[in-house]
Amino acid sequence: MMRISKSPQERKAEIIEAALALFMEHGYEGTSVSMIVSRVGVAQGLFYYYFKSKEDVFEAAMEYYTDKLAENVISELLAPAPRCLADRFAGVISMLLGMIQDSEGPLTNGMSVREITEIDMRFSYYFSQILIEPVATLIHLLSEQCKNRLSAAPESLSSFIVFGIYGLIHGLNTLGHNTKALDPEMLLPMLAGLIGVPVEILLTHKISVPEEVLS
Repeated sequence: MMRISKSPQERKAEIIEAALALFMEHGYEGTSVSMIVSRVGVAQGLFYYYFKSKEDVFEAAMEYYTDKLAENVISELLAPAPRCLADRFAGVISMLLGMIQDSEGPLTNGMSVREITEIDMRFSYYFSQILIEPVATLIHLLSEQCKNRLSAAPESLSSFIVFGIYGLIHGLNTLGHNTKALDPEMLLPMLAGLIGVPVEILLTHKISVPEEVLS
């Protein structure tokens, strides 16, 4: 059978995806380089061509996971079909709860509290930064379509909202996540107050996302 040659980018991505799956199944401590190359079906030497160590591929796997999650969240926030802001945020909250569940599963087994906290804070911060622009876009569209004057620039409001939620999840419990902070009944009034609209607007006004925003 003819062997199919893959580009370096494809092969590296394949190793990262296999590593992520194993880290999720067995945790960082329970996953070895030999397990990763066995799942991909390549020689161990090829692994070290792309990565210096298991720690190195773990970093790459976490970045890959975070980027994929961000893509899904942005797609949910800026879905083209008319939907109210409350519904868009509900989909995002579901994804965030999934991320928290993943982080509190086998992934970090064997790590110290300090290591877990560093990883959590680093990638949560990275993820939050990615969300500022799409949330600002939603705020701008809501303001424009409802003829509502904002109290601050959409980007400033977005940054305050995104990192405010980040703080609610992480700031009240250093040893875990405060998932109660993601309760829509608590979040929606705060969002409405920051944006400067009645809560009913977030629940009823269907925001249309123009095609040019998605391109």
